[in-house]
Amino acid sequence: MLSKKIGIDLGTSTVLVYVKGEGIVVNEPALMATDERGVRVLAIGRAASELLGRGGKARAIRPVRDGDGVDYGAAGAMVQHLIGRIVGRQRIFRPDVMLSVPPMVTGVERRAVLEATMHAGAKSAYLIDKPMAAAIGARVPVATTDGILVVNLGAGSTDVVAIAQGEMLALESIRIGGESLDRAIEEAVAATHGVRLLPGEAERFKVATGSATEPAADAWLELAAADGEGQALRLRLSGKEVQRAIQEPLLAIVAGLQRVMAQVTEDRRLSLKRNGAILTGGGAQLPGIAEFLTAHAGVPTRVARDPQSCVAVGTGMALDNLQVIRRGQHYIT
Repeated sequence: MLSKKIGIDLGTSTVLVYVKGEGIVVNEPALMATDERGVRVLAIGRAASELLGRGGKARAIRPVRDGDGVDYGAAGAMVQHLIGRIVGRQRIFRPDVMLSVPPMVTGVERRAVLEATMHAGAKSAYLIDKPMAAAIGARVPVATTDGILVVNLGAGSTDVVAIAQGEMLALESIRIGGESLDRAIEEAVAATHGVRLLPGEAERFKVATGSATEPAADAWLELAAADGEGQALRLRLSGKEVQRAIQEPLLAIVAGLQRVMAQVTEDRRLSLKRNGAILTGGGAQLPGIAEFLTAHAGVPTRVARDPQSCVAVGTGMALDNLQVIRRGQHYIT
């Protein structure tokens, strides 16, 4: 079979592409650089990030906004670029393409994304909700499980879903993600030290020393900051400050998980407590987050293997199990 099967996870901050038989072939910023009017695409992904980093008049566009809304024009342009990169210019054998979308995306937006994908050169186009794709990619037996929780921690939002027998029973989409943790760190540093961290430093601080639970005693990092006059300075901070700063947004995820539990029947709730929760998405890489959720939500929680790739891998795997997707009518062939 010469036609490729491609799964695309178009996230707020990152786009990952899975090709059956090859694995993850693209992992780049979900970013486009266009001309000033937003008409002509100049670069996509890592090349766009580098172009925008050089300054100039290029305009930055993200196809997915805040983990929720989709700019289907930008999404179509990015998908067209990705298909071209993977299949090549000839496109004699057009690919089957599955895209993951935020669960709150409207029917009109879904149709627009499907049509844009077909226009980009797909033979057939399908959509799957991100939490379901995450579960499939985490190797959860979604069709047969009597109940499991999936917490997909993205950059712009976190989706908490209860799944049983192939269906999403309850869902909470929370406007808390990796970027929210970064903002919480920036605000805490400003309040405590009276300085502003330079762009990207909060994320670097979080990745290097951050933990949802008690960090290591020697977790320190020197960061670039600026005072009220805009003068550059260096600031040495401890991982304990990260841990304190991110408690509030993490507790908001706990509350969302508890609301999902409250929406299901008592029988399902017992199954969910027994089978627990699985964490996917880039935010699942935060040390101690599984232990934090277990302690505060009262549900056994574990991190999926390679959590950042789960949605992309699950999106590709779903192309071999289309009956659930077709039942929802979110496809064009």
